[in-house]
Amino acid sequence: MRSRQRPLVAAAAALAVVTAPAACSNDDEGSASAGAVTITVMGQPAATNTAALELFQQQVEEFEAANPGIDIVGSDVPWDAKTFAARLAGGNAPTVIRVPLTEPPSLIERGQVADIAAEASELESFDELNPRVMEFLVRDDAVYGIPEKSYAFGLVYNRALFEQAGLDPDDPPATWDEVRAYAKQISDATGKTGFGEISTNNSGGWHLTGYTYTNGGTMIEQGGDGAWSASFDAEPARQVLEWWKQLRWEDDSLGDNVLGKQEDLLAEFTAGNVGMWISAPPDLYPNYVAAGGDPAVYGAAAMPQGGADATLAGATVLMVDAKASAEERAAAVKWIEFRALRPNYDPEVATEYAQASAEDGLPVGVPVLPIFSEERYATIQEAIAQYVNVPVENFASYVESLDRFTYVPEPTVASQEIYAALDPLVQSVLTDPDADIDALLADAEARVNTILEQAQG
Repeated sequence: MRSRQRPLVAAAAALAVVTAPAACSNDDEGSASAGAVTITVMGQPAATNTAALELFQQQVEEFEAANPGIDIVGSDVPWDAKTFAARLAGGNAPTVIRVPLTEPPSLIERGQVADIAAEASELESFDELNPRVMEFLVRDDAVYGIPEKSYAFGLVYNRALFEQAGLDPDDPPATWDEVRAYAKQISDATGKTGFGEISTNNSGGWHLTGYTYTNGGTMIEQGGDGAWSASFDAEPARQVLEWWKQLRWEDDSLGDNVLGKQEDLLAEFTAGNVGMWISAPPDLYPNYVAAGGDPAVYGAAAMPQGGADATLAGATVLMVDAKASAEERAAAVKWIEFRALRPNYDPEVATEYAQASAEDGLPVGVPVLPIFSEERYATIQEAIAQYVNVPVENFASYVESLDRFTYVPEPTVASQEIYAALDPLVQSVLTDPDADIDALLADAEARVNTILEQAQG
């Protein structure tokens, strides 16, 4: 299940995308030009993120001016596997859908996304896309999506709370034992939550998976007959659950708000109420800044380890609704190239976007995992250097780790269903001091095996 990838970390112009559950307005729908191909695209920033939304709208205007036969309708509706299943089946989904890398296998299997091989093969940049991501999007000669960005788990921390607790913000914790000690020191010294956790909307299962990887464990394994089965009722996951139990019930450093989702914890972190937590640091940073967070306080460190030198890695990919017409597919791929690929491939475009982002107060230079080759990203990094406005030195520990950790993908079968099945396990440990970890693990593994049987049936 595990494989080694040697990544490049590059500074690229970061376009802040804060999503909220809101549908496209009728005004936008009515703005389509007569006779033009109209496509709806996910990825529009929410109205509350005014600078990013203005930049998005400028990009739409530029794209439509260069492609007078295409009209773009933006959507800030975030991906939700449950609601979008019905929308895709009913023909009400956006033309361009934006999904985590866990979703393509099931979308492809159900025939809900289009083969865009003919259109994608015409792109200048197509052959340089990261094969480690493209392997999830290609079946034989068919291409079902294009990566927008990739990510790896790391530790996000508040440098100011570190200093208040007498900790060195340039020396973040590297192991789970150290995180526990740091969390207690922060809580004792400041009264804030030393380490924040999330456990709803599939986030509990997501975090349990990522933490288990650092201990050398797996969540599912494939047998000799090709069938997948659950594999987490073992010591690596048990260590994670015991660790959570210690922070919550022995140290009192995990706080009481343990039943939230990522957006909730980001708000608390931005407000200065949380010392540390786990996520994808580059992805969080634009939203943190947009919400008023102090860039100088934001710290990003390597994923804490339990002996495996591994971290969960994934990506966000752009796919096209299978019900799209040939004209809509062609327009969709043109938009994907314009919006997602050019800023990371074309030095001139990258420079323009970096300048515009910097002028609008958006982050430029957030260290990220690349979707293109090392040579390409070196070129982009050099092109945007003069506009970098992010304290890149605060990401030093995170950046260094990406060159030495093993990248472990999320479960390749029914990942979101697995995460949902694991949420109650995590919630039980975080809310019940007498939770029976062995019994909870056995029950969760039985439920996940049922999910896997149904997914493979």
